[in-house]
Amino acid sequence: MRKKRPIQRIENRTRDASLVVIASEDRFAVKQYFELFQSTRIQFHVLETDHGQSSPQHVMARLEEYLDVYSIGEGDQFWLVCDTDHWIESNHIQNLVEVVKRCKQKGIAVALSNPCFDLWLLLHFADFPPATSLTSSRIGDLIRGKVANFSKTKVYNLPFSESGVRDAIERSRNNFVESDIIPGKPQTAIHLIIEELVKKEIIGMRATHAKNSHPASKLLG
Repeated sequence: MRKKRPIQRIENRTRDASLVVIASEDRFAVKQYFELFQSTRIQFHVLETDHGQSSPQHVMARLEEYLDVYSIGEGDQFWLVCDTDHWIESNHIQNLVEVVKRCKQKGIAVALSNPCFDLWLLLHFADFPPATSLTSSRIGDLIRGKVANFSKTKVYNLPFSESGVRDAIERSRNNFVESDIIPGKPQTAIHLIIEELVKKEIIGMRATHAKNSHPASKLLG
């Protein structure tokens, strides 16, 4: 049986649109964040966690199942997105290491955040934190210092803007050190997913968030 291609039919979208498929351990934040973007040339598909299946092995399994079910086109990208926080503890780190190695063998890109995805959200509103040791709780507090009503289950309420996205990319890139396996210091690799798409003006923010931009700034995409 011929595999189907999971492209949503949306007005003005090109027939040969590419996919950016992201498997995440998170249930809300990652999916909600990438749903803020639109494009006629690519679609983001986020395979979020459900029923508490958030281990690196479960995240990888969702990607592998997707690859088995759907037809893959030229230019499609596949990403595994995980936090390090408790996955780098002594009783878990080997599992994460093995999953990262398996991704590389299968041509799946990896974007890890140390300690968590919330660090990427913070960088839209503030410079990279100076502390060498950051916890997920501390990052949440830093975001609330900029946006008082921050909730990780309602990321779509954050006042994102196209200039904030560019700031986050630059701040993340400037504090990013390429690592063979697991980053040993606070950093996030989420910028790797969208940096080229922003640079080439392939993606833009949906209108509900574009209004938060400075009137003179140019909309992404």
